[in-house]
Amino acid sequence: MRLAIVAIAGAALIPFATRALIGDDDYWLQVLIWVMFFAYLSAAWNLIGGFGGQYSIGHAGLLGIGAYTSSLLYVQAGVSPWLGMLAGGALAAVIGGVIGYPCFRLRGAFFSLVTIAFAEMLRVGTELTDSLFGLPINGVRGFLLPVVGHRPAEFQFSGKRGYYYVMLALLLVILAVGWLVKRSRLGYYLAAIRDDEDAAAALGVHPARAKLVAMMLSSFFTAIGGTFYAQLVGFITPTRTMSLDFSVQMVVMPVLGGIGTVLGPLWGALVLVPIGEVTRARWGGSVQGVHLIIYGALLMLVILRWPQGIDPWLRGFVRRRRAAAAVEVAPLAVAEGPRVAPRAPAGGGEPLLRVGGLRRSFGGAVGVRDLSFHVAPGEVVGIIGANGAGKTTVFNLLTGALDADAGDVWFAGQRLDRERPETRNRLGIARTFQIVRPFIGLTALENVMVAALPRAASVGEARREAARWLAFAGLAYRADVIASGLSTGERKRLELARALATRPRLLLLDEVTGGVDQRSLPGLVRLMQQIRAEGLTLLVIEHNLRVVTALADRLLVLHLGEKIHEGAPQAVVTDPAVVDVYVGGPVARG
Repeated sequence: MRLAIVAIAGAALIPFATRALIGDDDYWLQVLIWVMFFAYLSAAWNLIGGFGGQYSIGHAGLLGIGAYTSSLLYVQAGVSPWLGMLAGGALAAVIGGVIGYPCFRLRGAFFSLVTIAFAEMLRVGTELTDSLFGLPINGVRGFLLPVVGHRPAEFQFSGKRGYYYVMLALLLVILAVGWLVKRSRLGYYLAAIRDDEDAAAALGVHPARAKLVAMMLSSFFTAIGGTFYAQLVGFITPTRTMSLDFSVQMVVMPVLGGIGTVLGPLWGALVLVPIGEVTRARWGGSVQGVHLIIYGALLMLVILRWPQGIDPWLRGFVRRRRAAAAVEVAPLAVAEGPRVAPRAPAGGGEPLLRVGGLRRSFGGAVGVRDLSFHVAPGEVVGIIGANGAGKTTVFNLLTGALDADAGDVWFAGQRLDRERPETRNRLGIARTFQIVRPFIGLTALENVMVAALPRAASVGEARREAARWLAFAGLAYRADVIASGLSTGERKRLELARALATRPRLLLLDEVTGGVDQRSLPGLVRLMQQIRAEGLTLLVIEHNLRVVTALADRLLVLHLGEKIHEGAPQAVVTDPAVVDVYVGGPVARG
């Protein structure tokens, strides 16, 4: 942060320095304006592409919407570009929301493909259109803004210094917005979605809603940049304003500088924009595209040397310098209080969970067939069976990750239909995963904060809650460690803390001891026993029969998607049919 303050203060003094050194030559000010302009656009793109991991390759279309909206309002209606800037931003935010709403419910590259198509359709359509709603836009010939001299109220200045300070102010605004978003509830949600959308949804986060808000914010600020571009250049054409080149530059600069970081777009622009200006000035008349070759070479170098970009490397360098002179800090104090606090049952002796006739097939393969069971409040029920028996499929059906082909699921007296995982989590169903799925770009504390945030009144409250759950799971001393640096056993504990932070009524544990070394196993078993002792209702998938028989009140045995046995743990594991399942023999059916 100190480095950022120094850079911004230096940027504010550059116009005075250039005047003292080179008089009124505006060339270098123009270069700096372009640096800040592309840093601004990249930071606006970063709100959705960097923070949320949703790669828009058509943001230039939003830039064009801002440029044309403010320019038409100014020329045809006499509206000041300062107001037209806001109108263009609002229109782009609405259009960005329309683009994102259907796409964010899909997976894969759909969003990127749709944004490319949107920008290209908008560009080609504008090139072929001479008027829009009766207003002349001149198609491919472009749109010329009137020159009125030095009138700051109409966003026109004599010389470059006025534009320089406007662009500096806009850059400070977008960097401040990025800083605030990254540390807000939305920022933590986006970071979790970027790393693992399914895991985020299982914690109660609404992925589509978070991405939609980020897209609308990004669209708004990108269109603001379009108004600045129109006023600076004074002439806009769809071929240039909505070009794919603009969109690619918005992506490349954060990737180089540090995607998903607040200052990454600025570092990327500081490196790439001057290179582009110098190469175009030196070879532009004879060799085209030299700057693109250099861009590609720099990207390969950075990806090989600093895969996360310039900004993380700079911050790591600063941390190492500070660590050399650091003093030992006392560990975080965690307030005492209730740990696992299950809610009272909905009423009477009704089961908390009741499953009847549940069925799910995958093509010709049966995942679950006519499965029925119940779980009483405070009960611990284990599910065992060989690999491929359908155990994890059951969890996916209960949490909404998969839709059932048939059957009923009732939870706390409510019939569950096609609720999404985030909705079922908010009802009180939480889970862990067989293969641990931490948010690897976040610290252990931030991982648990993501789970606590949907129920917390503020980020600060979520931080305090997360600290308590980490302490409960025995990970308080690893709170500030990035999750990718945790061992398998620690990641298992982290998933438990994360699930507990959602305050579940029913906790589904999927192979908590699977893949854990023998040194970590006893501690994990003690943690599960501690959770059981608190009275939380548990449904446990476990291959380790010694662990599950000690933990569970009752066992279900699945074989090829069907329940073949149910009863007390010792009676189940000594049953010949269950033994046959585990050793590969025939299954006796009664």
